[in-house]
Amino acid sequence: MKLLALLGFLTSVAAFFPTFFKAIREPGHALFMKNYPYSRSYYENYLRRLNSKNITIQNQEIMGTNENGTEQSHFFDDLAELYANQNISRPPGGFRIIINPGGMIPGLGLKYNEQDDDDNDNDNNKFYGSNSRNTKKKSDNFEVIDKSPISFKDIGGYDNIKQELNQCIDILSNYTKYQGYNIRIPKGLIFEGPPGNGKTLFAKALAGEAGVSFIAVSGSEFLEKYVGVGSSRIRELFRLAKDNLPCIIFVDEIDAVGRRRSTDAETANTERDSTLNELLVGLDGFKNTSGIFLIGATNRADLLDPALMRPGRVDKRIFIGNPDEKTRAAIFNIHSRGKPMANINIEELVENTAGFSAAQIENLLNEAMLNALRLNRNSMNNEDIELVLNKMMVGWQPNEHEFTDSIIDHIAIHELGHAVVGLLCKHHSPVTKILINLQAPNSPGYTVFANNKSPIMTREALFEHLMILLSGRIAEEVFYGRSITTGAINDFEEALKLAQKMILYYGMGKHAVYPDMSEKYKEMVDVEVASLIDEAYHYAEFLVRNSRDLIQEGADILKKEKLVKAEELIQLMNDKYQSIAALKLREI
Repeated sequence: MKLLALLGFLTSVAAFFPTFFKAIREPGHALFMKNYPYSRSYYENYLRRLNSKNITIQNQEIMGTNENGTEQSHFFDDLAELYANQNISRPPGGFRIIINPGGMIPGLGLKYNEQDDDDNDNDNNKFYGSNSRNTKKKSDNFEVIDKSPISFKDIGGYDNIKQELNQCIDILSNYTKYQGYNIRIPKGLIFEGPPGNGKTLFAKALAGEAGVSFIAVSGSEFLEKYVGVGSSRIRELFRLAKDNLPCIIFVDEIDAVGRRRSTDAETANTERDSTLNELLVGLDGFKNTSGIFLIGATNRADLLDPALMRPGRVDKRIFIGNPDEKTRAAIFNIHSRGKPMANINIEELVENTAGFSAAQIENLLNEAMLNALRLNRNSMNNEDIELVLNKMMVGWQPNEHEFTDSIIDHIAIHELGHAVVGLLCKHHSPVTKILINLQAPNSPGYTVFANNKSPIMTREALFEHLMILLSGRIAEEVFYGRSITTGAINDFEEALKLAQKMILYYGMGKHAVYPDMSEKYKEMVDVEVASLIDEAYHYAEFLVRNSRDLIQEGADILKKEKLVKAEELIQLMNDKYQSIAALKLREI
């Protein structure tokens, strides 16, 4: 009989321990394979106690300490019945399991969710033992965003760029369908262009439209003083991306890590070069990186290493410039939502903000609304817009400049000289307004012209710009003789630079090309630059002397109102000074 009892005991132990150790290795599959008489949270709490307290199980009694440290025991009359109902063999009498933290099996533990005890659901494969595709959402330095909340609807305008990105979205969403063709799947693109036009926003929207994982990092995160840290982080980044395929890696300011490698051994940065090498291998190395798409954003694409920019690593380069008229209108519509407006013409705003970046447009509306609220108004108006526009163009200081009336007279005449000559020019961009702003830090008076929509300018337009730059000082000389001010210093600097560019770079002098190494040609350039400035000066002086009455009346209005719109000046010229308007038609 003793032999049979021993044999039965060994059989029970042999049946128990494989299941027990499998439970340790795969708790989701071994411990929770069947339906249970109690809720899942009951077993979770029970196992948590097993892992945190000295618990002894003997027959139908569980002995141990509760959370406050007092001894407690539970006796289950129905424990054998529960075993039988679940087809679990009852252990032989006297068989004891003692689980002590750090004792028999160190490190035993289960992951669980906090749930109420009345949750009587059974085993859920989505929770226990599940092997979902995206199991790792975070590493030591990077984090995965499952679904970007941004879409193309959140970006105003830029329709051509959105159209260009549509195939990238299809590749990320359905990259397996392209594998049946003899094509190479694009692995990356670079957004380049001036700051504030949505390079980062486009990357987020691309991930949101494709519905794929998104990892956003900064190029400076890979630059450390310790050797090997940058390369290690690149490997960590790509490992995390591979665990979450398909995935977009967005590197903001990628020129920090992708800068062109130096060929000079003395100036080469070995650590930065090794980090870049690791990035190059991650993009197009021996390992398969299908499903990973790199997006870089930079203001200086010219600094990037050619090995990074070659096809196979970066297949697309998209320039995101300042918004055009249609895009500005769309941006205004997006950022004006929730901001009440009173008598604001959006079309006029679109026209007056030519050359603004998208961020500047957003800031314009935001600051205008804040200014209205500061003045206890529930809606912004044109005054708020004008105030913020002036601050953005010329800056702002809290205290006004303390100028005498004589200096203010000089400022008004100076600015009207610019404005009237600008009105009479045929090829230059038109005047929009003239202001005296005593809170501007640098220039208390300025004349605003519409931004030129075309980056290419004719010689006539450049020559007229030269005339406009000189006409402020000319107006002071015509009205005050030798009593002139220092207000023309910036005008003269710009005029000299423009004249030199016209002769040396634009080929608008007597010769198309000038050798810069010859002293003889340098002297010729100096003579031609001086001659060009003199010619523009004489033309501008002719216009100013023949427009003296208009300049004087416009200056009087400017001193009083501090603002003169171009429309007012044109109306005044057409009503009272038709002879001046006729100067515009003459070939001068």
